[in-house]
Amino acid sequence: MDFSEFCDRLLERTDIVKLISRYVTLKRAGSSFKACCPFHNERTPSFSVDPAKQLYHCFGCGKGGNAITFLRDIENIDTIDAIKMLADEAHMELPSFSGSKHRGLDKEKRLRLYSLMREAARHYNANLSSPRAQIARDYIEKRLLPPNIVTRFGLGYSFDFTEIIDYLKGKGYTEAEMKEAGLIERTADKWYDVFHGRLIFPIISNTGEVVAFGGRALRKDIPAKYRNSTQTEIFDKSKTVYALNLLKKKRRTGPLPYVIMCEGYMDVIALHKAGFDTAVASMGTSLTYQQAKQLKNYSDKVIISYDGDTAGQKATMRGLDILRENGLTVKVARMPEGKDPDEVINEMGREAYERILEEAMPLTAYKLDMLRRSYDMNDRDDKTKYAAEAVKCVKQLENPVEREEYLQTVAEETGYDIGVLRAQANVFTGDEKPAAPEVKPKEPARDISETFLLAAYVAGRPYVDPEDLTEIFPDGFERNLVDSVTDSRLKGIKDTAAMLYTDMPDGVHGKLPEIIEFDLTGMDDKSVYDSCVRKLKIARLEKKCTELAAAYDETRDIKYLQQCSEYKKQIKKLRESGGR
Repeated sequence: MDFSEFCDRLLERTDIVKLISRYVTLKRAGSSFKACCPFHNERTPSFSVDPAKQLYHCFGCGKGGNAITFLRDIENIDTIDAIKMLADEAHMELPSFSGSKHRGLDKEKRLRLYSLMREAARHYNANLSSPRAQIARDYIEKRLLPPNIVTRFGLGYSFDFTEIIDYLKGKGYTEAEMKEAGLIERTADKWYDVFHGRLIFPIISNTGEVVAFGGRALRKDIPAKYRNSTQTEIFDKSKTVYALNLLKKKRRTGPLPYVIMCEGYMDVIALHKAGFDTAVASMGTSLTYQQAKQLKNYSDKVIISYDGDTAGQKATMRGLDILRENGLTVKVARMPEGKDPDEVINEMGREAYERILEEAMPLTAYKLDMLRRSYDMNDRDDKTKYAAEAVKCVKQLENPVEREEYLQTVAEETGYDIGVLRAQANVFTGDEKPAAPEVKPKEPARDISETFLLAAYVAGRPYVDPEDLTEIFPDGFERNLVDSVTDSRLKGIKDTAAMLYTDMPDGVHGKLPEIIEFDLTGMDDKSVYDSCVRKLKIARLEKKCTELAAAYDETRDIKYLQQCSEYKKQIKKLRESGGR
């Protein structure tokens, strides 16, 4: 079974309505379902799911596809991982996709790397029971981590430079594969474990696969305190959220009131130990758009709980707008100066951290507080600068009541008249024009006859001759679509339309709805098809004649006129025969 055939069977067994309902609330609208799009912020639902076609499409942002592309995009994972998740749910075993033409898909290689990392994680974890791991057990005891938490997070230990290499070689893996997984590096004469002498934190994807490791140095002779896996084929730091796999399990028990976003592994582990089990961590202090989109799948509210130092506060500021732009309600938990969540839990207790969460500041209040701290409010010039920056911040609020409340706060802090601040907000609103959108060259509009031919072929109309289409569309997107449909038909794939989203490159998915959703009413007839084919064949031949005439004018080579004469005969024949 090849890739396309397997995906076709997988899509047949997957209910796209049930799948999408896990992420958005769908409401029936006739024969389809509607919702606000999960891929962009909107108030009026423009996201449609067609259960008959097993397709979705957003009329706002243009996103569309099948169950595989939806899961891939909403979970921010690769296509093969989305297929694996759906296959697991459908109790289907992934076959070997030998000869798969699917771009960028090396399924065997990725699954082997997953297997390697899983073996490594198990071995590191088993090492904790060894007499050689006393230093790791002492550290775990010092951090007050009970056995159930050690097990939940799969903590482990790396003894030395080569032990993991010998173990994995015994399991049939090569040094080249270990290096590709980010586990080992090479000096002049030998390979070594990059995590030697470290407490190991497995980093698990939201699909449940070990994709990387973090390591905390336990010996003084190891230079860097923390080390993370480098980017690999299965690990992208910017797309990964630590403990998201646990958050996913938690959500299955019911809606999550909020997600707590931390900086480090130990912060997350300490919070889980204390019962705050919606805690996750970004892979570094700077949040990315990909991470924010993933968080949106689990809750509409995020509480930022970074360290109480300057670096943590600056990181918080960078992350706030990214979260807000992804439609999340954001609050900021203010840590005591110099403390991180782990220290607060261990030194001050669970109740202290709970109060910090309860007192978390709304996004705008936090921004104003940070602005205020950067100015001397007793200095007239500084106070004026603060007022100007504060008004810029407040005027971004969409809710007029909130905007008025914060303007009143700024007025009280600065002593300025609120009417002046309102006027200033209006000035900013009028003067600060949004940047002009990037103007991309438009592709020539597709002739309705072309769209009809493609739509009829996708819909499986018996009067369509694929040889006509390969002649009319010799290359480009249209030819790729024709070839993909032809290939699917030869394999007996039923749902050709849904398969197009899996077979064709992501960059052309936006072009598919125009064809798949084309209304054939009034044109669904062989005579109309014949007329369109005749028209398009003639147009193509006339274009060739024009090009040949230009070539003759430039070269005076008689062969161009001879070829043009042949094309004109074909044009005449098409017109006289009625096109067939």
